[in-house]
Amino acid sequence: MNQRIADMAAWSRNHNIRPEPVKTQYDPKDILFPEPVMIARRLKQYILNQNVQVTPNDRITGVITFDGSVPADLFHRTGHKHFQEFADVFYCKPQENLCTFEWQHSVAEFGRMVREGVDGFRERIAESRKVHKENQDALDFLDGCEIICDAIVEWGEKCARHCETLAMAETNPDRKNELLTMAKICRNVPAHPARTFREGVQSVYACFNYQPDSLGTVDRYLLDLYRQDIASGAITRDEAKEYLQELFIMVDGHTPYNAGRNANYGGESHFAIGGYTLDGEDGYNELTELILEALMELPTYRPQISFRWTNKTPYEVLRHVLDCERKDVNKRICLISDEPRIKALMKNGGVSYEDAVNYSTCGCNEPALQGGIWYGGCMINIARSLTRTLYEFSDECCACEDFESFYALYEKELTKDIERCTWYADRFNKARARDTNVLSSMFLRGCIENAKSVTQGGCTLAVGGDGVMGLVCVIDSLTVIKQFVYDEKSVAMADLIQALKDDWRGHELLRARILKTAKFFGNDEDISNGMAGRVSNSMCTIAHANPGTFDSPVIFGTQAGYNPHYTWFGRETPATPDGRFSGDAFMVGMGQTAGKDREGMTALLNSVAKGDPSGIFAGPYVCNMNVDPALIHDDEQFDKTVHMIEAYLKKGGLHLQLNYVMPEDLKRAKVHPEEYKSLRVRVSGFSANFIILPEDIQDDVIRRTLVR
Repeated sequence: MNQRIADMAAWSRNHNIRPEPVKTQYDPKDILFPEPVMIARRLKQYILNQNVQVTPNDRITGVITFDGSVPADLFHRTGHKHFQEFADVFYCKPQENLCTFEWQHSVAEFGRMVREGVDGFRERIAESRKVHKENQDALDFLDGCEIICDAIVEWGEKCARHCETLAMAETNPDRKNELLTMAKICRNVPAHPARTFREGVQSVYACFNYQPDSLGTVDRYLLDLYRQDIASGAITRDEAKEYLQELFIMVDGHTPYNAGRNANYGGESHFAIGGYTLDGEDGYNELTELILEALMELPTYRPQISFRWTNKTPYEVLRHVLDCERKDVNKRICLISDEPRIKALMKNGGVSYEDAVNYSTCGCNEPALQGGIWYGGCMINIARSLTRTLYEFSDECCACEDFESFYALYEKELTKDIERCTWYADRFNKARARDTNVLSSMFLRGCIENAKSVTQGGCTLAVGGDGVMGLVCVIDSLTVIKQFVYDEKSVAMADLIQALKDDWRGHELLRARILKTAKFFGNDEDISNGMAGRVSNSMCTIAHANPGTFDSPVIFGTQAGYNPHYTWFGRETPATPDGRFSGDAFMVGMGQTAGKDREGMTALLNSVAKGDPSGIFAGPYVCNMNVDPALIHDDEQFDKTVHMIEAYLKKGGLHLQLNYVMPEDLKRAKVHPEEYKSLRVRVSGFSANFIILPEDIQDDVIRRTLVR
């Protein structure tokens, strides 16, 4: 990292680097136009009214800050008034102890923008007009798109003129030439296809304003330009790294410094590197290597990256990535396996191989299809169906002569809850549909062709689903019922249910026996591994019968994101057969905690790798594992750890994040936060400074790190 980048990064750590928005007065007569045209007219006026920001260190420019006065980017739902009204009532407020309204993510087709520019938008708009020539609503939307095209191009021209003005007053000849080069580039991209690597980065940099979620698969869509310029001598490797670092600093700075506790979170922006290419080869390449190097040199919190491992990934590459991870104090790297995810996206997400193999990540490490949207935004308490079965149908449970009969009774309640949650998710998405989005829609697959806002089903690359809370609690509870009530016949169903209703008071010996001898998930036991698979298969069957909004396929995940849904749902959920007390929080993700994983890390990873044979958990999925710091910091032990992780991925493991901090340090950090300002931990798919996390999330992280 050279001094220019170091200065930019240092400034961004302690300041807002995005320009202040310029208040814009809109023409009242705009309301005479159809809604998408009115929105586009005001967006154009707003964009062109903003000030161009070019600091002495900048070589890339074009950043805009939207103020919410007009519907703008889809990620923040900036200016989406109906969404805000709905969120005020439902966001993070559990409904029926079953589900909550949550955020959604989508990834712009940055690669397409780099290849085609706004020129490509205009061509697609013209073709769409021919298809929808009899549909005035569609034509109105396309008129809005055309206006946005003009705004993007004219904003580039304004940036170019500003650079030229600065160049006229510049006395340093090198900086003068640099400013003139910046002006030339701004006139070409994103209006036209990028011709060079630097233009490609500038195009992404400029367009990130319009859908500021994930950068997508950067090491793919910029690779040809990188190779071209390296081969011709037009750019050096170090120069390319500088442009990447400037891009990453801008992404990091997109989260305002004054955003309180969220300022140091890392989940606002993920993207993916590596993974299978369309021809079935491993995609780790020289640009992947450069991206890793560029990010590791930066002291920023964002973006975070997911390394897509394949069966063809060399061991040396995996070790290098994990070596970067262990040396990265900001914990910005996690692992994903392509094998299960691509298969699951195709089987359960209805995604073509071409799109599935090009997936990325976004937000807190959710999967993201390039140019697609996740119509999820809903968390579900999967344990509610089990407790309803046991508490409300106690007599029926006691009448079940075998586990098959009991499971059939439980599966009915599971079906009802998933159907109810799908109903809620559909209502949530229809509420989002009350807002028309023109700006971000243009960057998402199918919206121009369908002449319809992404909020209203215009995107053709859409998958829906829910984040599942309490999954391991359900697996363990069902395992306990099968093992103790039906297989061993050591506990009567009536006695177990009574213990639950008494919240284990007076039944301490039974609870102790369960905690000591139950074959809990995470120990590579056939009974609990099989139970995990059975629950997965049941959810898969139910999901296939209940498509989501706009008939989108439904898949699930195990990730909580920023919010402690596992605490909220757990607080309202009574005692469960796994020994959990009424009100206790659920575990986050897929794995095991609190000493229930007795057989060590290998057994735990084996269980997780076998836990989803249906592939229905292709959504925001997380497996956090705490390991002894010695296994990471000692090189010999580290090699063994890498081999263990490689074996887990080869067996079908989907995701892995490592925490290697001791619970004593975390407990002390709660009491003396001033001593632990730099302590970073894995939360749920993302990393954050421990001391700024809400207390219930801190407690969950501590609970996960308890020694087995």
